[in-house]
Amino acid sequence: MTLRSPWVWLRYGRRQIYPWLVLTMAGWQLLVQCGLERDRAAIRWMATLVKIDGVKLTAFLNDLLW
Repeated sequence: MTLRSPWVWLRYGRRQIYPWLVLTMAGWQLLVQCGLERDRAAIRWMATLVKIDGVKLTAFLNDLLW
């Protein structure tokens, strides 16, 4: 294993987890904030939902069920 390999896996993991982190943070902000900050959190929430690949997520959940 080369020295570069762990960094590649860390970068890949960050890209896979990042949308879910944004969803949780924006969801929390939607609950606790009000006014303009809440509107920004709602926009961030919707923009992140678009980035998540629904087909892959559905296929993964289907594999878990069956």
